[in-house]
Amino acid sequence: MAMDKWGLIEAYYEYAGPIDQRIKSFDQFVDEKIPEIIEENAVIETGEDIKVVLSNIEITPPEIVEADRSAKVRLTPMEARLRNISYSGSMYIDINLYRKGVLIDQKKVYIGELPILVKSKYCNIAKYSPQELIEVGEDPMDFGGYFIINGSEKVLITQEVLALDRILINQTENIIVAQVISVKGAFKGKVRIERNPEGIFYVSFPSSPRKLALVELLNALGLLKEKDILDAFPDDKIIRNEILLNLDKIELVSLNDALDKIGRAVAPSQTQNYRLRRAQEVLDFFLLPHIGQVKDDRIAKAHYLIIMATKIIEKAYNLRSQEDKDHYSNKRLELPGKLMEDLFRYSFKHFVNDLKFQIDRTISRHRKLNINTIIRPDAITERIKFAVATGTWVGGTSGVCVYMDRINYLAPLNNMRKVKSSLDIQRELYEARDVHGTHWERLCPVETPDGPNCGLSKNLALLARVTRDVDPNILEKSLELTEKL
Repeated sequence: MAMDKWGLIEAYYEYAGPIDQRIKSFDQFVDEKIPEIIEENAVIETGEDIKVVLSNIEITPPEIVEADRSAKVRLTPMEARLRNISYSGSMYIDINLYRKGVLIDQKKVYIGELPILVKSKYCNIAKYSPQELIEVGEDPMDFGGYFIINGSEKVLITQEVLALDRILINQTENIIVAQVISVKGAFKGKVRIERNPEGIFYVSFPSSPRKLALVELLNALGLLKEKDILDAFPDDKIIRNEILLNLDKIELVSLNDALDKIGRAVAPSQTQNYRLRRAQEVLDFFLLPHIGQVKDDRIAKAHYLIIMATKIIEKAYNLRSQEDKDHYSNKRLELPGKLMEDLFRYSFKHFVNDLKFQIDRTISRHRKLNINTIIRPDAITERIKFAVATGTWVGGTSGVCVYMDRINYLAPLNNMRKVKSSLDIQRELYEARDVHGTHWERLCPVETPDGPNCGLSKNLALLARVTRDVDPNILEKSLELTEKL
């Protein structure tokens, strides 16, 4: 039986390998996510009727140009290590520059460097045979899955985070809370509904300086009549009574009055027209953006808030249990591809803002406007390389990228199979540090350091593999079965 098990392990590693998920994640980032980010910022408009259109990004394998401007040659990881340079590919993008609707310049231009994961699709040695790897100074048994920045090997540590766009219910004393982390592009915001001891619901979300009564918010989203609000909730006596209590406490008003209430909170001392416009912007862009960010999505957002409030009522009357944040169905692991996606989106947004600044400065100085004068490639390159070199990531998270351990053959594998929680290491968090039933066959229950990181820094199990683009319902059923074992 033991031989059969080891045969299974050997077959699994021949099929996938211990870090295959990391490499596939990075390839997905380059092939799919980067074009999506470019599409999000494809059209840039500034004053003076200037419009810039971005399209068709191209990423080349790592190359090197000598000081004498000789022909470009392919760069190998070993040469990058020996010469203390970064193993990165060049990014080129098509730019069309319009002024008053007339095309005045178009060009494919260089916009920066992107670190390339060793053994990924864009790596020069990805398809080398063992003999070819030896010839270029590489270890044929090296797994890859790391970056080379200024000659140093750097590893992105897989991050454990709460699931996004997912409703979680918890209770603290007499206050029951439903919260969801809503994400749209680069924006990430927490929407929170709480039920106070009197049974009144209040909502807080980004850009709202104060808590808003749920009924007020439903009004502003388009549910203006008592019947409309009641019909949106389940036909249950307990739930209806709770909502009727809120309707008695909060007066229903017209749509403009409801928007003006929010406008007075987000834009005090402004004109009514500005308050109404600002209130609509806040509702569209900062309230549950994952549902949508246009006017037609407001009713859908209202119904989503109603679902959250319904779950709170069910918890208040013990009709449902409290959500377990430590359950792995409520967790997600961010592989290098997702981490690089967040970093690239942040860096590219800064590139777009810098582009707007360069256009405005060129016009104000009455200089000729062309693509070469408004592009500054360092805007992307510096931010990406700084983050990978220091480990300080978007949002201020530290320790995301570390030096790769080469003490022995298995040390790099240990680095690349590590999972780090985003929780504060200075807090006790006994439950979060403890072994959970859903860790079974997914995370090692033993491999964790002593000290402040105990239980927050973990390692994937021997045969554990992080899935990508898989239906979450299938995974949840698997976790439920595991928990019953």
